[in-house]
Amino acid sequence: MMNFRPLFITCLITLSSLPSDARIRAGAAEQEITPRPGLEIQHYFRKSIGVRDPLFARCLYLEDKSGNAVAIVGLDLIMASFETCDELRAEIREKCGVKHTLLNFSHTHASAALGPRGRSTVSNDEGSRWNDRTLDSIIAVVAEAQKKAEPVSLRAGRSKVQVGFNRRLTNAGNGHVFMGVNRMGPTVPWVNVLVADSLRTSKPLAVLFEHAAHPVIVPHTSKLTSADFPGAAGNRIRDVLGSNVITVFGQGCGGNINGFPLRSTHEKAEEAGRRLGDASLKAIEDSRRIATSMLSVKSTTVTLPSAPLPDRELLAEMMDLEKNNVGRMKQLRRIQNLLKQGKQPPGRRFDAHAVMLGREWCLTTMPHEMFCQYELWIDKHAPFRNTMTFAFTNGYEGYVAVDQALALGARGGYEAGRLPNWGGQVYTRHLGPPAVGAEKIVKKALSSLWPSDLSPPE
Repeated sequence: MMNFRPLFITCLITLSSLPSDARIRAGAAEQEITPRPGLEIQHYFRKSIGVRDPLFARCLYLEDKSGNAVAIVGLDLIMASFETCDELRAEIREKCGVKHTLLNFSHTHASAALGPRGRSTVSNDEGSRWNDRTLDSIIAVVAEAQKKAEPVSLRAGRSKVQVGFNRRLTNAGNGHVFMGVNRMGPTVPWVNVLVADSLRTSKPLAVLFEHAAHPVIVPHTSKLTSADFPGAAGNRIRDVLGSNVITVFGQGCGGNINGFPLRSTHEKAEEAGRRLGDASLKAIEDSRRIATSMLSVKSTTVTLPSAPLPDRELLAEMMDLEKNNVGRMKQLRRIQNLLKQGKQPPGRRFDAHAVMLGREWCLTTMPHEMFCQYELWIDKHAPFRNTMTFAFTNGYEGYVAVDQALALGARGGYEAGRLPNWGGQVYTRHLGPPAVGAEKIVKKALSSLWPSDLSPPE
């Protein structure tokens, strides 16, 4: 186990030299949001019989001297729709006065999805009680973090770590992509951290940390609710820094990365989390102070077109083949209706945000399950000394692959395949993945958020 005792000495020495009129203020808070035993958890769907480790809503609130502010919320939940996130963010604006809220979902597959107020997506959440209570808790966490805001110094760092592997392999015989452990495939082999050090106490009050991997180490056969490896990572950080430190996890672009070993044991998930926590502590120890006193937030919204529908001949063949499959026939009839009307399936909404501290640090956020190549591209091209990237933020409509994967068509696998391959995207309202060209649209949208007059620091 690594020894992190020198970290506190370094922190005290550094903060003692800071000016007392720091311009950035930060606050942090958390509340437990664990579904009670008996409620449905996912994915796969099953009823919880107990709790292995609790789920939390956590918030890091940042504000500069001009009143520019952002609430960065980390949720130990699998996902939420755009409708849910839009309504929740509107409530936060109304009740807390916070214009910019980022709702990041860790995507743990031993948790629950969040729905709009009064319309829980948990099938046995009677009266939407857990769902609505969770919405209230998230609002309360933001309000508390805002209320606790105090002058801070910020630090950013990165350390090498990998808790998963790329999950896309190609069948050499037919060229089809299938899911497995691809040790040679791309990943995001690091953890990024942002530390808020209180000028009042000269100690960390919050740590925002980000890594990219599906939290799927907890087996889908377990009926115990769990935050999977992100929860254990946060616990490890607090073991060293203190239980009063708020640890906010952000899920990166882990759409094509699975935590390892996949669907194994709770103990393996906790082991992976401790490794991520130790790497986060190393990143904190090696972090550099952010000197800027100005915070800025930008956002943009574009639409990612959906892949073309199959032609009528292929559709007829599939309808004959699947005539006894109710679920598949439902989707095929939707395709049939669109073809009759000469229409294409709806595109995917894509909201991107950038939280920037001068040229020293940038958090770029996206919705959906983004492929890791997007995070690698941001790290290479964003004109900032430090970058951090979230996917799974402020809405969800499935996977967004890169064009190379989308161009495979029916051979594209679970995340990127289209008919006649019944990949995960075919069962959505989009009836397939995004169209080839989505990658270019995404990168153009992201680039538009960054200052064009900045070049990458040396």
